[in-house]
Amino acid sequence: MDDDARQAALPYQHTQVGFATLIGLGIGFLTQLGRAVRDVRRRRRAAWISVPLAAGFVAVMAIFSSLHVEVDQTTVVANFVGGVLRRRIPLDDIEGAEVVNIPWHRGWGMRRTRHGWLYNVWGRRAVELRLTDGSTFTIGSDQPEALLTAIEQARAQRAPAAA
Repeated sequence: MDDDARQAALPYQHTQVGFATLIGLGIGFLTQLGRAVRDVRRRRRAAWISVPLAAGFVAVMAIFSSLHVEVDQTTVVANFVGGVLRRRIPLDDIEGAEVVNIPWHRGWGMRRTRHGWLYNVWGRRAVELRLTDGSTFTIGSDQPEALLTAIEQARAQRAPAAA
C-alpha cells in the first residue's frame, strides 16, 4: 500500500510543531555559538567546549521539534521527528483514555514521570492512555479532543472483532 492510500485509511494523523521548544533550544544554540566565537577571538582554550554544546542543542532541536501522532485500526503511534523515539501502543493494550491537563512542571519532550511516560512538544493539554498493565502513556496535543475521539472510534471498531 503506497503512502497516500495508507494515510487516507488512517482515522487520525497529526503533527504538532513545538515552537517554544525550537525557540528555547535556538537561544541555547546561539548562546553557545556566541561563547565559542568570543573564546576563539580571545584565544581561550575553553572555546572547544562550546562547539559540542552548540551541536548538542541542534541535535535536540532536530529530534524534539515536532510530535507526530497516528491512530489506525490496530495501534496508536507517537514519535518525534523522523520516527526517532517512537512509541507504538496496540489498541488492545489500552484500557481507557481521557483528555487531561498537564501541570507545567512536567515539561516538554520525552520523559518518565511518576504518572508514566509523557511525549509532549508544547502546551498543557494531552490524552492520557491507561494501559492494561497498569501504566499510563500521555500524549501532548494541540487537538486532544480529536485524538481522543479517534482512539475511541478505533477501539469501538475493534471491539466486535475481539468478541
